[in-house]
Parts: sequence; C-alpha cells; structure tokens
Amino acid sequence: MKEKPKISIITIVKNGMPFINDALESFKSQNYKNKELIVVYTNSEDMTLNVLKSKKFIKKILIDNFSKNIYGSINIGLKHAEGDLIGILHSDDIFYDKNVLSKVIKDYKNSNFDLAYGDIIISKTNEIDNPLRLWKSGKFSNSKLKYGWMPPHTSIFINKKLKKKRYSTEYKISADYDYLLKLFSKKIKINYLSNFTTIMRTGGLSSKYLFLKFVEDNKILKRYYKFYFIVSTLKVLRKLNQFFFFGGFLKQNNFLKQFVRKKYEFINNANEILKEKNFVLSAFNMAFLSFVHNKISFNKKNLYLWPDGILSKFLMNINKIPGRKILSNLKLDQSIKNVYLISSKNLKNIEYVKKKFKNKKFYFIDAPYGDEKYIFKKIYKKVRSIQPNSLLLLGLPTPKQEIIASKILNMSDNIKIICFGGAINYNSKDTKIPPKIFENYFESLWRLQNDTFRRSIRLLYSLIVFLKRFLFREFKDLK
Repeated sequence: MKEKPKISIITIVKNGMPFINDALESFKSQNYKNKELIVVYTNSEDMTLNVLKSKKFIKKILIDNFSKNIYGSINIGLKHAEGDLIGILHSDDIFYDKNVLSKVIKDYKNSNFDLAYGDIIISKTNEIDNPLRLWKSGKFSNSKLKYGWMPPHTSIFINKKLKKKRYSTEYKISADYDYLLKLFSKKIKINYLSNFTTIMRTGGLSSKYLFLKFVEDNKILKRYYKFYFIVSTLKVLRKLNQFFFFGGFLKQNNFLKQFVRKKYEFINNANEILKEKNFVLSAFNMAFLSFVHNKISFNKKNLYLWPDGILSKFLMNINKIPGRKILSNLKLDQSIKNVYLISSKNLKNIEYVKKKFKNKKFYFIDAPYGDEKYIFKKIYKKVRSIQPNSLLLLGLPTPKQEIIASKILNMSDNIKIICFGGAINYNSKDTKIPPKIFENYFESLWRLQNDTFRRSIRLLYSLIVFLKRFLFREFKDLK
C-alpha cells in the first residue's frame, strides 16, 4: 500500500448558489494533502461556474449537460477519479471537520477496506450549526439490511477497485440505495468509521419527494427480498430515532465557524449600504418571519433588513420604520447607472419610480400574477439582461419577492436589490397612507380596505404560521 494514498472527492453541482462555496472550502480545509476534487458541472442559471473557476485547487471541472440525472453525473466523476479512495460531497454539504479525510486514510491504511462509511448530521438549510437529525450508522451486518438498515450515502468511501460499479440512472432519487445494496451483496471488506464525516443541509431530493422515494425503494427491494414492503417500511421507521438527541454539541466545533452565517443586520437608511456590490434589503415583519426566515437560501452576509412592523419592537427592541420612508430617503450616486422595477403593471408606480430616479436609465419588468416559480420563469430572460451597477426594486408580496430576489442575487456579483412590497404604492399615492395610530401598530389592518378578502386570508395565515414558529422557539437566535 502507498505511504500516502490519494483520495478523490466528487461534487455534482447545478445552480449551487449560495452554498457551493462552503462545500468547496470545506474540501480545501482538509488537512490531508494528497487529495483531488472533481466537480461535475451542469449548466446553471446562477454564478456557480464563476465560483468554480475562482478555485484553483479544483483538479477537474467536467461539464455534463446530457446525463439523465445526478447519478449519471456521479458516474462521470467516478470515471475520471484517480484516487485510491473515492468519496462524494454534495454541493450544499460540508465535511464535519478538517480531519475527516485524514481519519479515512488512517482507517484505510490499518484495514485496507473496500468500502467504509460513517455518520452524518442533517442541519437546517441556513443554519449549518443547528442539527435536525443525527444519523448514527453502527457496525455493518448483512442481517441488518433486511430490517431496513442502510448507512448514509454521503458518508461512503470506496476503494478504487469498485469504481467500475455504476449508479443506475433509472431512479430519480433512490439510485444511491440501489448502488449500496449492490455493493453490500458482494464479498467486500466493509468498515465502520465510527465518526461524523459530513453535515448535510436539509432540503435535498429525498426530503422533497418522500412518496417517490418510497416507491423507488420498494421497486429496488423487490429484487432482493420476498417481503420487500416490510423492509422499506422498516427503513422509514428507522429514521425516527435520528430526531432524538441532545443539541448544542455543534456549537463547540470550531471548524464550523467559517461556515456559520452572521445574524441579521438591521439598517435605518438604505443609503448606508449602497456602496455594497451585491445585497438584498427587505422588511423585517411578520410576513418575513413566517415565510422567509431560515427558509430561503440567502447568504446572510448579503442580506440586510429594516425594522418594519410591531414585531421589530417586540422581538428586537427596534423601532419600526415604514418601507415608504426607506424609499423616500433613497438617494443614488453616480456609481449606480440603472434602476429596474419588477412588479405588476401599475402606471402610478412606474411614473413615480421614473420621476424619483430621473437621472438614471429606467427599465420596467412586468411580473405576471402567479406563484414565484411561474413569475421567475416569465421574467427570467429579462432578468438575465440586467446590467451590473444596477438597483433593482421589487414590488411583490412576501415571500415571492424575497424568493425571486435570492435567485437574482445568485445570478450576479454586482447588483443591489430592495424588496419594497407595497411601499411603492404608498409613495406613488396609489394607496392612501394610514393615520398615525395605524402606522405604528395596525398597518396590516389598514391595508385590508383594499382587496379585503385576499389580504385577510393572507394575514390570518401569516399569523398562524408565525405563532407556530414562535411557540417552537424558531426565533430564539435572532439577535
């Protein structure tokens, strides 16, 4: 055996913003030196390729626009991997600490395994240090397989002699399960690493399409076991114990500090941040807390908030500033060349923005009625043509505007976005400004006089979601 075996890590990525940088840096930070990173890239609508090209330590960037799914891309990575050992790191995950690869190599040199696996942590999407599940694998036994046991795929490291085994592209979600069952059915040497290898962010394909995964698992298991339906049911039930653990242990992991997002940064005047190259500014209110907080993939270093609503005082002890005042006080210097407005077509709003920023080139992008996916699909071509050094104003409901803003932010490294919602309507005098008593405490009620039924349903739903999240203490770490 070589004194310093080489280890290859395969990363598959498409639209990897904003977390691809974390994955790459967690590889770079590994203290084992004889390693290579192979990235298989599929054509993206964001800045992923720019990030990849900026990382000189990436051994190979392979372009794949033809594979049927992610598993076809992994097969390409396997074909080009030169290491004695091969592992996988998904584009929104990170290694647990800087010693992961050195520990794998140490175990390999001691045992000469064919396949090794460890444990993983599944965290909140925007809080890598906030675990939701702990997947502790335990030692391997063939008998465990028929009771639904399986180690996490992302913790697997295989010997190069197994690299000719390929993933099936027949399955959209469960090809990794099929792949591991095929390997475990062979006479190979298997080792349990007994430590965490990876922290996964929640929100992958398997969690989004649970029913499809269950169907595919059954289709796979049918080839191995007579009572396959029982095995697949036990596989689901085995996951329940992953939710029961004592939290807080990740806070002591110093390696994670470079990947933990800062808390929200509040401003009182948008002019304070106009010198920033790339940012999103939005209102901190009940709608934001209910539908945006820790749900949208913002890199928080690019996210700023102004305190809008009584919850600012209640939760943060910050006085409210209405969005219309933020807009009124907004002054652009010569560095910003263009102003874009994305909203439904409202002539008063368009004329107001054109007049306010009359020394800038103005562009209007009409956002049709629909959900955020439909809107973004319809405006995508125009958004792609937005020029650098531009200010983009969004006048859409929350969370549509924040979701669209996060997508646009990930497509550029020099654009400033402000989510104004209905503030533009006030300033254009399309909507009457509320009296003082409503402004300070009950502005949401004042707005009910227009489009009463829809706004009432939305306000009630926002309140229910907020109370649920508040009772489960999801806002305890705001400060």
